[in-house]
Order: sequence, then structure tokens, then C-alpha cells
Amino acid sequence: MEVLAGDIGGTNARFAIIDEDTIIFEKHYPSKDFNKFEDVFAVFVEDATGQVPHFACLAVAGVVEGNSVETTNIPWIIDGKDLKKRFGLETLYLINDFEATAWGITVLNKDQLVQIGRGKPTANGPKAILGADTGLGQAILAPCNKDYRVLPSEGGHVDFAPRNKKEIRLLRYLMKKFPHVSVERILSGPGLVNIYKFLLEERDSEESLLYRQSLKEKDQATLITQNALQGTDELCLQAVRMFCSIYGAEAGNLALKCLATGGVYVAGGIAQKILPILSEGAFRQAFEAKGRMETVLKHMPTYVVTSPQIGLLGAALIARRYR
Repeated sequence: MEVLAGDIGGTNARFAIIDEDTIIFEKHYPSKDFNKFEDVFAVFVEDATGQVPHFACLAVAGVVEGNSVETTNIPWIIDGKDLKKRFGLETLYLINDFEATAWGITVLNKDQLVQIGRGKPTANGPKAILGADTGLGQAILAPCNKDYRVLPSEGGHVDFAPRNKKEIRLLRYLMKKFPHVSVERILSGPGLVNIYKFLLEERDSEESLLYRQSLKEKDQATLITQNALQGTDELCLQAVRMFCSIYGAEAGNLALKCLATGGVYVAGGIAQKILPILSEGAFRQAFEAKGRMETVLKHMPTYVVTSPQIGLLGAALIARRYR
């Protein structure tokens, strides 16, 4: 049965028509190009020649209340009831974007996962999901009657907890810029830029000529990542490595909060892009470095999700389940 799925974030609005787990038609649109969500949804319906399924689920970066949501990183208010009526849909569910990502974990193939470090999953154990992109999403898959129940979360907005003197200095640097320093201020695309600028200030030097020349053509987070992977800018490499270490520490925090014996899954576009550096060791080392709980975490596996459609697949599963 065909369903309509959406994965709506601060950078892109992604839509797809999906039959079971096969994507029939897919389109992405820059979120910033549209003043209202209804406008981008209408464009997708037109691009799909108006032949969209009557059962839909949209996964949105924000807190869903009832069947409406105010998005976190772009000024949209999405009302499921109004959308359903305007576009003639039989059902339309709004869920948190990482709720959809969590459901997507349940339909992934093993070849869409890359394990970092050691550990083996426990059958039917809780699973923790987090992912940095425009923001930082988190969710938990809890076992329930031979299936799973997804517990949505806004854990990306918890306080950043520094672990050493350098990270304390990073916190102080960010406190000058933001009234509340959440972990998302570091673990996100803008957060990577924050780390880079902090390191630049620590060094008390100017950006490299290569960086400044390239900045006109690319966004800062992408540029930092590319220079780090290519080894063309030492400061960019330091920024990404610091990012990976803090990422691992936060993954370990989430794993402890739900005892994720079923594994910890790192989704989001950034993890896929920096996988070579993420695999170097700092991520897993920080994940396990929890004092008396280190032995517990050593047995929990961590995976990077390589499927860019995981949110869409999770949303499609909900659309089918509650049609």
C-alpha cells in the first residue's frame, strides 16, 4: 500500500511516496525557500502530479502537541487537521522527527549500519537513537509486547556538561553568546562552527587563507568538514575531532539513561559525512568513559546509520500502521 511520508527539518523538507519499504517518488526542498509549510507541501503535491496517497505521516523537528507542531529551527506552524482537509487526505499524522528515525531503525538492513567499537546487542533490549544535523535529535526505542514503543525526546536541549578544562573553556565561550548553552549548541551543524570559532579564539590567530577563500562558495559547517577529511586545515580537523569526542560522550549519556543494551544508533547527515574521523577512536572512548559505569557501556554497541531515508521510512511505517 502506498503512503505519503515527510521528514521536515530546518534545512530541508523531504517528501516521498513509499510502497511498503520501496520509495516510489522522492523530492527534497530547501526549507528556507518557503514562508509557510503549506506552500512547500503544495509544491510536492504538484511535482507528484497530484497523485498522492490518502494516508500520510509527517515527521517534524519540533514538539508535537495534538496534531500540530511549531518547528524548532524554522518559523513554521504545521496544523495536521488543516492540511488533511486542504489536500483531501484520509489520515495525516504528525510525529517528532526522531520518533520517525527511531521507527526507521526497526526496518533497516544490516548493510545500512556501520558499527563503531565493540559490543553486542541484547535481543529486545532498549535502543537509543541520536543524531546531529541542523539540530540534535534524540529518541528511545523501548521493548513493548514483542514489539517496540518509541519515546520521543527533546534531549538535544539539555545542558551541555563539559568533561575537562578545554570543554569548560568552550562552555564559557558559548555562555557569552547564548543565554542557555544546550548540547545542541555544540552537536549540530551550527555547533561545529561554534567549536571551530572557539578553537580559533583559543589559538588567537586568523583563519587560514584557504578557509577564507572557500567560505564564499560553501557553508561553514560543510567547509570545516571537507577540510578536516582532506587534511587541508589543521584547525578544521581539531574542530571535527572535538565534535566527535563530545558526540561520543553525549551518546554515552543517553545510553545510560535508558540502559540501551539493544544498541546506540547515531543518525543524521553529519555522522555519515564524518564517519572516517568518527571511527578513529575518540567517539567510542568518550562513550565508554563513564567512571563506574564504564564496564556497562563497553558491552553496548554503537552504530552509525548510513541510510539517508531513515526518517522517511519511519514516517511511512506509522502512516501504514494507523491508516
